[in-house]
Amino acid sequence: MRFLLIILSAASLLISVANASLSTDILYWPLGSPQPSVLARVSYDPASLKSDVVSYHHPKDDQTDNLVRVGLYISTPTNKMQWVGSLVSLASLSASEQPTFRLHLGPANEVYSVSLSASSARAEGSTTVPRIDLVSNESGTQPHLNRPVVVGPDGQNPEQPEEKSLLQKYWWVLLIVTFISMSGGGGEGQ
Repeated sequence: MRFLLIILSAASLLISVANASLSTDILYWPLGSPQPSVLARVSYDPASLKSDVVSYHHPKDDQTDNLVRVGLYISTPTNKMQWVGSLVSLASLSASEQPTFRLHLGPANEVYSVSLSASSARAEGSTTVPRIDLVSNESGTQPHLNRPVVVGPDGQNPEQPEEKSLLQKYWWVLLIVTFISMSGGGGEGQ
């Protein structure tokens, strides 16, 4: 009976972990303000790269600064609250444009950076809720290291073919010029 209870609890734990989605807060920080404010709260599933905007608080337009910082706090080994973000125009967060936040995921599926792109062409009937694009951690192309060096039987580099002279390369041009000059007819002088 205990064995069955342990199996059922482990299965329910695995199901809850599989269905759990992660969340993060995207912050905006006007240059004149002493601290950031929550711009959006986003929940995301790193396995399927799907995301939902849980809440979105449109920034106030009464800011004197035209520039705001958009980012988030991450935890590093040296600093528990490290600000990571970028400087954007307040107009890119305005109601006339639909911002798109790109959340860059690290190896442990945590958000390590956020960037913003605004598109002025908004679809009919769309809301001012921003779009979220998740960018997973993918490794790029890797160089082929430690390839063996090809050498000849005597241990030397293989011989490079000798470069041809100008006459060896373009002998056919000389042949065409000779043919044209020989086939040129005599003039009208008889």
